[in-house]
Amino acid sequence: MRKKEYCFNCDKDVIPKKKIENNIYKINGENFEIEELVYVCSSCENEIDVEEYDQLRNVYVEYLKRYDLTFDDFKNIRKKYNLSQDSFSKILGWAKKTVARYENEASFPQKEYLDTYKKLKNSKTEMLKIMDYNKERLGKEYYYLLKQMGLYEHLKTVNSFLYMLDKNNLYSTSLMKNMFALDFEYNKLFNKPLTTLIYAKAPFGPIINNHDEIINYLLNEGYLGITTNDLEKFMFIAKIECDNNFFNNEEMALMKRVKNKLKGKSATELSNWSHEFLGWKETPNGKIIDYKKYRNDFNLETI
Repeated sequence: MRKKEYCFNCDKDVIPKKKIENNIYKINGENFEIEELVYVCSSCENEIDVEEYDQLRNVYVEYLKRYDLTFDDFKNIRKKYNLSQDSFSKILGWAKKTVARYENEASFPQKEYLDTYKKLKNSKTEMLKIMDYNKERLGKEYYYLLKQMGLYEHLKTVNSFLYMLDKNNLYSTSLMKNMFALDFEYNKLFNKPLTTLIYAKAPFGPIINNHDEIINYLLNEGYLGITTNDLEKFMFIAKIECDNNFFNNEEMALMKRVKNKLKGKSATELSNWSHEFLGWKETPNGKIIDYKKYRNDFNLETI
């Protein structure tokens, strides 16, 4: 049996009963209508506060659903990026105490903060945009924070594309072969690829696995663009400048050497050259070419 609660109207303890009501609340300047559970006196039907039932919190819980958020998300989103409250607030330009209050349910975020939380929950791209916007303010800590969040290698790969396309517009086939040469030459020298890309066998030589998805991402996020030549054939261009801070001296030297070696070569020349690679010959169509297995078989000098 439910325990009795005090009714101020009746001035006595009563057993409350449940009731569903349609109520309107004003949250963040907007009216929010909700069908909610309330407890009322079984005698006079005035609303009663029930100790274990936090009615206002439940209203906020329902409001957060508009943003696909929960109270737990305020902390979980930050932890998803492996960030402390201090680092998280520094990136966003918020006060640390603001982040702490949201996570402890001591205050409720305004709409602009909820919008940010929603974007960060659904897409790491949003965090990259925020990081890029605040890059100058963060200074050297920018790169440290990227590593902490696991986004450093992603942006390093993006900047590899930007470097290879800087003043070097390339057709799709040529771009694939340039990135392939970059990764397999680095793999041959240092036993690991330069980027996070992997390559599959295709009729015209190795191609980036899931290349459509990757190229579309680079286009949609404004890293790459498309232009046409005199024959109205599409070529990829770099739309922003490569950030060389992602690469050490060895990496920069290798990228320069690969780019110069392949520059000016036609798509046909690059395809024919890639067909001589044992990893392409032995790998079944559509399958991934093994970096480790064919490490010593790659030869950049034969192009």
